[in-house]
Amino acid sequence: MAIAKRACTSIAAISLLLCYSAVVSCEVTTGEATGEFNVSAANARANAINRGILDPTAKVFNVLQFGAKPGDKEDRHNIDSNHMAFVKAFEAACHHEGKARLVIPRGTFVLGPVTFMGPCNNTPLIVQIQGTIKAITDISEFPGQGEEWVNFQNINGLVVTGSGTFDGQGASCWKYRDTKNDNNVPGQRLPANIQFVEVSNAIVRGITSVNSKGFHYFITGCKNIRLYHLNIIAPDESPNTDGIHISQSDVVKIAKSYIGTGDDCVGMIRGSSNVSVKKVTCGPGHGISVGSLGKYDNEADVKGIIVKDCTLVGTQNGLRIKTYEGKSESRASSMIFQDIVMKDVKHPIIIDQFYGGKDKKMVALGMSSSVACLSFLYITSVLSASWQPTPAPKPNSPVSSPNPEAKSPDPSPATADSPETQLPPTAEGLFDVTDYGAEPDGETETSSPFLEAWNAACSHNGDSTFYIPEGTFLLGPVSITGPCHNNQPPKIVIKGTLMAPPNLSAFPDTNWIVFQDLHGINISGGNGEVPNIDAQGEVEAWKRNSCSKSEKCNKLITSLRFNNVSHGTISNIAVSNSKGFHVAFLDCDNINVYNVSISSPGDSPNTDGIHVGMSTNINITSSNIGAGDDCISIGPGSSNISVADVKCGPGHGISIGSLGKYTDEEDVVGINVRNCTITGTQNGVRVKTWPGAPASRASNLMFTDIVMINVSNPIIIDQEYCPSNSCKSTSEPSLVELSNIHFKNISGTYNTESGVTLICSSGVPCENIHLIDINLNPTEPETPREGRFNVKGVVNGLEILNSSF
Repeated sequence: MAIAKRACTSIAAISLLLCYSAVVSCEVTTGEATGEFNVSAANARANAINRGILDPTAKVFNVLQFGAKPGDKEDRHNIDSNHMAFVKAFEAACHHEGKARLVIPRGTFVLGPVTFMGPCNNTPLIVQIQGTIKAITDISEFPGQGEEWVNFQNINGLVVTGSGTFDGQGASCWKYRDTKNDNNVPGQRLPANIQFVEVSNAIVRGITSVNSKGFHYFITGCKNIRLYHLNIIAPDESPNTDGIHISQSDVVKIAKSYIGTGDDCVGMIRGSSNVSVKKVTCGPGHGISVGSLGKYDNEADVKGIIVKDCTLVGTQNGLRIKTYEGKSESRASSMIFQDIVMKDVKHPIIIDQFYGGKDKKMVALGMSSSVACLSFLYITSVLSASWQPTPAPKPNSPVSSPNPEAKSPDPSPATADSPETQLPPTAEGLFDVTDYGAEPDGETETSSPFLEAWNAACSHNGDSTFYIPEGTFLLGPVSITGPCHNNQPPKIVIKGTLMAPPNLSAFPDTNWIVFQDLHGINISGGNGEVPNIDAQGEVEAWKRNSCSKSEKCNKLITSLRFNNVSHGTISNIAVSNSKGFHVAFLDCDNINVYNVSISSPGDSPNTDGIHVGMSTNINITSSNIGAGDDCISIGPGSSNISVADVKCGPGHGISIGSLGKYTDEEDVVGINVRNCTITGTQNGVRVKTWPGAPASRASNLMFTDIVMINVSNPIIIDQEYCPSNSCKSTSEPSLVELSNIHFKNISGTYNTESGVTLICSSGVPCENIHLIDINLNPTEPETPREGRFNVKGVVNGLEILNSSF
């Protein structure tokens, strides 16, 4: 067996117990080789899992509201009450028409076997576990094999998240476990802590599982399920307590978890395909295993296994493949074990095709009755700290050439169809989305690998970069959330183009990419010209936007939304063709935006460039914005907002408002717009409030050093703002107080009857309006228009100096 030159310092004591059946011809290859290796990248990634972040708008179904009884005593009444409450709460959440979240709050709840059965009406269904759920200790409550403790079944779109714990209290019944029969075959297993049956498009994260009676996680018949940041704990001597046991499932991703049990940390048996295990720490236990295989008739094959960047400490085995002797025919193929570190592991690498037999012995491709075939197996870069290197067999050894007629395999383990086999970036802390399966082909949906890469970067202990390389990535709706490790989010670098799904049906709400709960964010792109964010609004969204005709219209999708983000920079980003707003800041503080390009046609409806609301200390500079609505709109609750050196056009100009649409709006204070050029827009600088608006205030507004080129309404205060006559009533005056508004050194041309329009409220006056050094000329100078100044309502303290318009 030729050991690859790129293998790590040592490949420790490889035990091979292989069979070579007279019926089935197989290849076994270790080292740098590919043969016909092809691991699917799981291109079909459902949008449901991307929205697993807890949504504050979701309806909450708390088990306490359905009669759950906290307490850690096995009281029969409480157990029955909890079972009924958990089931009823789940059914209510599952069948709710809309976003739903099932909550198990802090506290301890004793629970017998329970099944959460779908299908559900909402995708995804969020299950948030904050407390501790304890299993009953009476094993007679579990009727027989196959009766697990907590079961999720037949659900498409599921997120199980939180900091809670499943405590199986297995110590009470491990003594009842049949260890081995006369043929050295394990006896009947005990109930698993958590089982997923026929569950698809799911995420499990942050959960702790301790002392399961049997398996901790049992995944069977599932598709596209991701598990990360898990803690799985049981004593080394606890029997058959596999950490994560997988069968008959496709696309299972396990990452960034600690697993220490009494059996396999991860076990992959019949029908497991496209499984990756990355950055897992294993120990104690029996290691990471493929098998046992061949125990039953007509077993489905195992294929596409990647185990990478894992550490195993004090385990009985390290990497193991095991099949039964003399059992049914099946195949395990396309397996990579790469970049593994082992410490004090008894059997670091072992292939055992006599598993379960009485008399195991070392053989080199001898003959036996096993017909389980192993092919295209690669074991590279394995370092064991407790073993010395074993010399490789001579070239003419039977092990080095199991199939003399086979062609020499390709020297590289990576293929175009298997991106997950690529080596990770060499830079420490660089998290490239393509290393998590994202395909830059503009066709493969990439939101799942984006979220995996983000979670890895966000939890990294040290400086990190979330990296999107060149290429086009089709990205469904995602939420990039914090807080991150030590409250230090990764730097976000976008070199490629993110393309939104063109159809509105792909979006469950009104956002595409959301950044949330982050402190110290830094986002940068390329040169600010080639689009980094392309929402494809022209395909369907703009045609269906009816906001110009009706107030009661569907607000379309915001491309980039920032919620509760502070102390950050966004630079050199190009955003285009948004379905709705291009960029929105809500409840943000201390954000610097510069060298940003935003572009969509002038007739694209409701496509504001940058919208700011309920935010403070936002600085927007040195940017080009052209859209179908306001270049920049500043809404209620905004204070200390600065806009400088911005080129605006086409669009509706730079606006404060609209204000007063809702009750209890917070004031707008301290807005400074300066050194801007506004070209070909419907308006220049504008303050707008709704008629009949409830009381609020906008004050200390500065517009200085602005050039207008062919603008329809260069300076306008409009307290009767009512687009498309959509207001319920225009007879009631606006109660939004406008005061201390300065327009200074504004020059250029306009193409309407009025250079300055002040439509103030008849209920509360505009106070202290200053027009200083205003020089605006009509685009048709042969028509005398001196003094084209439109005033309506009440103005107290109007000052006009050195101006002509």
